[in-house]
Amino acid sequence: MKKIFTAVAAMAAAGLTMQASAISYAPEVGMHALQVSDEVIDDQPDGELSWLTRSCDAFDTEGFEATHSRVLGSIVQMVEGDDGYVYLSHMATEYPVNTWTRFEREGNTLVMNGIQAIYEEYYEEYDQILTVYLAPMELVVDDNGVGSFVVPDDCRYVFNIGEDGSLTASDPNMILGVCVHTLDEALEGNSVWIWKGFGDRDIKMEAQTATPLELPDGLEVYNWVMTDQYVNDFVKVAIDGDDFYIAGLDRSIPEAWVKGKISEGKVTFPSGQYLGADMGLFFYNYFCGADFLDETDEDGNTIRVCSYRDEAVFDYDAAERKMTSVKDMGYIINSTPKQLYSLYFYEDVTVGVQHRNPEAVPAAPYDLVFSYDNEYGSTIWFQLPNTDEEGQILLVDNLYYEIYVDDEPLYFDIVDEDWNVESTTRIPYMYDDWNDFWVYDEDPRDHTVYLYLDSDPYSIGVRSIYVNENGEDICSPITYWGEEVSAVDGIGSEKKPVAVKWFDLQGRAVGADAVGIVVKVAEYADGSTVRTKMLKK
Repeated sequence: MKKIFTAVAAMAAAGLTMQASAISYAPEVGMHALQVSDEVIDDQPDGELSWLTRSCDAFDTEGFEATHSRVLGSIVQMVEGDDGYVYLSHMATEYPVNTWTRFEREGNTLVMNGIQAIYEEYYEEYDQILTVYLAPMELVVDDNGVGSFVVPDDCRYVFNIGEDGSLTASDPNMILGVCVHTLDEALEGNSVWIWKGFGDRDIKMEAQTATPLELPDGLEVYNWVMTDQYVNDFVKVAIDGDDFYIAGLDRSIPEAWVKGKISEGKVTFPSGQYLGADMGLFFYNYFCGADFLDETDEDGNTIRVCSYRDEAVFDYDAAERKMTSVKDMGYIINSTPKQLYSLYFYEDVTVGVQHRNPEAVPAAPYDLVFSYDNEYGSTIWFQLPNTDEEGQILLVDNLYYEIYVDDEPLYFDIVDEDWNVESTTRIPYMYDDWNDFWVYDEDPRDHTVYLYLDSDPYSIGVRSIYVNENGEDICSPITYWGEEVSAVDGIGSEKKPVAVKWFDLQGRAVGADAVGIVVKVAEYADGSTVRTKMLKK
């Protein structure tokens, strides 16, 4: 699975170097000063929402060199505002801030007048907020053949509105460019606009009307396992006669269904099936077949290239309930139904039933690291496999973990999608509140949890719990950080307290059988103590 783009280097071919960070004065146009809006519109404006698909030349930059490529199928949202304006979102393709830009209707055109803020970021080093703007900009080339974009005197960007509602840039050479505003003392205090090397030109947007496939009612859905050259994961499969439905072929939109046909030991999926809007990349996703071949580049290196095909074909073994991609064939997640612009590609794909031993123990956590901090919160990092000890993958909806401090499981308040709160020791595998619990998209095995402990514990441990096909809890051994422990039923420590006392939150002594939130104080022979707050039921 890999993102791949096709670049169009027209400017490079013409010998023109594009440079970011060129400057232009903020002009006074006749009696009308340049219009600048410092308001960043983060929230979707009130009004009727529609979706557009955009094609354009999109500029990107590394260092001071700006390059551009032709982009197809990127997402733009449009709101016909209740206030009379028209709002468009995500108006710089390679600068992914999903904020809104205001336009005005003038006859059969949409017009952006002046410059509008699209992003704010606080820079702690300078203790200031940097505002990033979107501006109409035009190309200027200096005597050395170095080109950049500057704010013109007539600071307007115009889209022509077609009879079908499409929007086309009236001047395909002007860009909607990303820039910042500053004062330059060397230029006698004049305000200047600095192009940051991002922006779109030759823009055309059309209505996006495709809808994802819905699974017919009444079909039984099964969990199969998909394996490709990168990872293996569960997918959902439903079969209705010769119709083969599968969800999960696109891991960025795993709930999207694709339909194929079973015939003569093959499953064939037509290309161009719409999967949905990927709001991580801001592209529309389509399922398309692909051919993969090795080619040799000009330096003699072998590279793997793909090409679009009208269908994706898999070998199918009905008895084994297994399908496998044909050699040098696979599929791509494309941003258009027919024209090649691939976002991800998949080859060497196998999808089939997993024959798993329900009594197999989930694999233990590993790479456990703990850092104690009594002021800002301690941190525990660990890898949490989604497989059992035999290497078979587990349903993450049935997978949990527990964290142990000095052999006692910690309780946490877990909030579900309906904002219900449960105090429990069992933390769902994918639970992420962007505060105390973090699961990383790049590798969901990678977990970080912040703990609030009164003292540095003797040992920290983590174990996995899997609710198997029979509804039974199967637990891994505890993996510990700190002094090595000798496990007893997966729990235990060589260092045992000589006394244990219990207190309520007011510091009053209570019995060991007390319920509610209590503080356990363990005293050791060396005079050290460990305080652990927990909920007892």
